[in-house]
Amino acid sequence: MTHYETAASDLPISTLSVTERVFEGLAPRLEDVVIIDGIDGRTFTGGGVIDHVKRLAGGLRAAGHVPQKPVALMAPNSPEYCIIFHAVAWAGGTITTLNPTYTAHEIRHQLRDSGAGLLISVSATLAVAKEALEELPEVQLCVIGSADGYQSLSELYGQAQEQQCPVDLDCHSVVLPYSSGTTGLPKGVCLSHRNLSMNIDQTAQGAEFQAGETAAAFLPFFHIYGMTVMMNMHLACGGVLVTMPRFDLELFLRICQDHRARRMWIVPPVA
Repeated sequence: MTHYETAASDLPISTLSVTERVFEGLAPRLEDVVIIDGIDGRTFTGGGVIDHVKRLAGGLRAAGHVPQKPVALMAPNSPEYCIIFHAVAWAGGTITTLNPTYTAHEIRHQLRDSGAGLLISVSATLAVAKEALEELPEVQLCVIGSADGYQSLSELYGQAQEQQCPVDLDCHSVVLPYSSGTTGLPKGVCLSHRNLSMNIDQTAQGAEFQAGETAAAFLPFFHIYGMTVMMNMHLACGGVLVTMPRFDLELFLRICQDHRARRMWIVPPVA
């Protein structure tokens, strides 16, 4: 084994849950816009994000969805994605993130393997989600927005949960993303609160992240790159997210231009 030493100084070990770490970064920005929907222009302030997270967390616990079973989220990037992710974490639950382009077979595998009891999706993927759940009648389905015959995310909101539900920062799996499955079927990767909160601080220091940076966020939040660098780091470290449900070159460049993006967070094909 080769051991590489870094010239960077050690970071203090985080004592915060991932959502407490995000809230720490939002607290000085209660009136500032921190998330913008790149498609319809909706804006969310730091205070608004905190309020949404706390009320959805309270509703999820009251309905018995957490912490008993993981909550599955299958959706493209949006402001609601950030809110759902942190509501589950704040409520002491586990969230498993699915690729919204999955087939019914792929959805079923992840839901069965993770033991999820609730699937939150969007109207565009309801048909494939419904097909997947034909063999999983125990899994409830909820839609972001509205669709006839389906429970809306807004119906899950309840009384605000003011404090982080107690969790073991090292042992509780707050998020369960799935591997690419290069050696068989995709496998769940158990990530703790401390994993995620430390990753925020490590990435921010390594990237020399500056408060005020605005990013066109097309990197999918269901993947660890988008989850950590885009969603969590930008919210926790003074940045602003302009969410994109998928990569679109013209929209991406327009967002970077209009918001004077300091850098572009991309992948090689985009370069």
